[in-house]
Amino acid sequence: MRSLAFFILIISLVGISPSCSKYPDGPAISLRTKANRLVNDWILTSYLVNGVEIIDNQPETKMVIDKDGTYSRHSSVNILGQLQSVFEHGTWVFNGEKTSVLFLKDEETLPVEYSIRELRSNKLVIQYYDKTTNKTYLSTYTTDK
Repeated sequence: MRSLAFFILIISLVGISPSCSKYPDGPAISLRTKANRLVNDWILTSYLVNGVEIIDNQPETKMVIDKDGTYSRHSSVNILGQLQSVFEHGTWVFNGEKTSVLFLKDEETLPVEYSIRELRSNKLVIQYYDKTTNKTYLSTYTTDK
């Protein structure tokens, strides 16, 4: 009887847990907070534009999201023997419901909002829709940490 009561208590706590998934492709339940899962060193492994994979045409991209609310993104590609790099730094914040993350580059005034499609401890999938060009960009990042 005690084990049945304990089992019911655990199921009840899981059912009301604030870390349950709000993301279409995310885990149903996670014991780590959304911020703890987002804070990581990420490597871009897939980049889709309107459903077409174009990662082969993209430079190697790394993104570091820190718990102090800052992020940095570094891309580098070798063009004709010359290493070309782009560096971006700024701040990040969740929207109110934690279904999107907003990145604000240093020296910019408007953040870019990405919908979170999947957020796991080792995988991040974010989506951006550009209303001007009517294109959807889906970025998948992974980490081995």
